[in-house]
Amino acid sequence: MNIGFWMTALVLSSSVATTVAHAQTVEIKWAGSEHLSLGESGAFAACRQLGISKTDCPVTDLPRGDKKISFRYGEILMSADFYNSPDEFYSDRRKGIKHVIKCTHDEIHGDKPKTCNNVATFFSMPKYLGVVTKNYNHFGWYNMKDYVKYHQQAIDKALKSYALKDSNPEKSLLLYQQAMIANAYADHYLTDAFASGHVRVPRVQVVEWAKANLEGFLKKNRGDLITMLLHDNESKNLKTGVEEAFPVSNAYGDEWETRGDGHLQIDENPLDPVRLHPEHAVRESVKEVLVAALYGVEPKGIFSATWMVPFSQDIPFHQKFTASHQQMTEMDFVNSFFRKQPLIKATHVARYDLGRCLKAMPDIFAEFRKAVRKDIQTTPELSRRLPARYLEAFSNVN
Repeated sequence: MNIGFWMTALVLSSSVATTVAHAQTVEIKWAGSEHLSLGESGAFAACRQLGISKTDCPVTDLPRGDKKISFRYGEILMSADFYNSPDEFYSDRRKGIKHVIKCTHDEIHGDKPKTCNNVATFFSMPKYLGVVTKNYNHFGWYNMKDYVKYHQQAIDKALKSYALKDSNPEKSLLLYQQAMIANAYADHYLTDAFASGHVRVPRVQVVEWAKANLEGFLKKNRGDLITMLLHDNESKNLKTGVEEAFPVSNAYGDEWETRGDGHLQIDENPLDPVRLHPEHAVRESVKEVLVAALYGVEPKGIFSATWMVPFSQDIPFHQKFTASHQQMTEMDFVNSFFRKQPLIKATHVARYDLGRCLKAMPDIFAEFRKAVRKDIQTTPELSRRLPARYLEAFSNVN
């Protein structure tokens, strides 16, 4: 591992350590309790709608390949932050992920043991951290590309399971379980897409810009840190640091204001769209896999869950993130991004990098749009599985 990796990992792990219970998390990917909760509630809702009892719902005992550890659907969904693919998760033989899952359950129940989410825990799992620091596909557009990919893999396994259920029940069950694991992995990207910092922050393009334009060392890692800061502040009031809202809509025409990681459940309203939309998306995603496994029916056309996925209705990024729009001095504006990152704020380099990057946003978003349009042109499956309004929104993202 190089020094840039460990620098990024240190920042991530210190962010993780912030108390989730008080909705103060400022991280680039760690909202595990939210992923777990959405996975559990969405999966059971899918079974209910299909008339499958809670006892028979195949989401509570999903063993990985070694058969030594079994997982719940929501646990696999949250674990996708630490694996490059569902196959990598399935073939893993390490036990570290169970510690992360236990900590996540503890967070949900209001407990936070000293052994959870601290620097020592994360630095004991460098292979997991290697994935965390390269999570480019968890951000806008790229998360839905991977959702389409892995959701289709899950459906393919489910269809094979159905085809073998009479001739080879044992193999059929194995494929059924693998289908659910693959879909839980896919649903991680799906649920990521609903968090404000994952809607339009151009993570891939910011890192490419950093490598091409920053001076000195660790250019990629400095680009990673810039995207973390942008991710953390998309839906915040920069003057106060308080989480507010990020306006979005979806292909159905629904409009709402979403929030960032760590803020899913701060509104106790049971009809809060910030919670309901991703939960319903998981429900529809799981239903398609269950229908394929139980009835041998593959979904045609647009994947149901993707109709619910948000895209930005905010003003252009390069206009929003300026001192003049925020009615702040240039110094206060740049410093506001570091409110929860005092160690980074102390470095002139980080503030300078961020300031330069924000000024380059028109060009960065032009590259983002170019990449989206190229993907649509070269990957017909995206147009077959994603709604036209979603494709149009990201073709013109700003």
